[in-house]
Amino acid sequence: MKSSLGMRTRLSERRRRFTGILAGGIIAVPAALGLTACHSAQDALDRGDMCLNILDIALFDPNPSSVDEARKDVRERADKIDEIAEKASDDKLREAAEQTAKELRDAADDDLDAGSVSEYVSQQNDRLKALRKTCTDLGDFG
Repeated sequence: MKSSLGMRTRLSERRRRFTGILAGGIIAVPAALGLTACHSAQDALDRGDMCLNILDIALFDPNPSSVDEARKDVRERADKIDEIAEKASDDKLREAAEQTAKELRDAADDDLDAGSVSEYVSQQNDRLKALRKTCTDLGDFG
């Protein structure tokens, strides 16, 4: 009888060990997936915050009364966007920010006059579309 009891004890210890390992795996896998989901959600939030900052800086109406002030303002805004781009952790957002800064600088270097306002607004709408596409593309985090 002792051997039978000893055998049951060993089996139950093995069963408990196996059950513990299995339970640990069952808990660990969803926890790891949950952390991945949290990380993805945080990345999406970070992208959203940076996008809001970029849009806040990039979408503006330059001072029409002074061409020199308008150029200076546009260049300063482009520099601020470049600073944000350097902090971006995802390549798509960094590229979109750098492109936006480049386009702002190009607009500042153009001959600015009353007739160029409609062209500037059109370019600003194009920048908005490109940024919106990058900022709302959450497929990178799924």
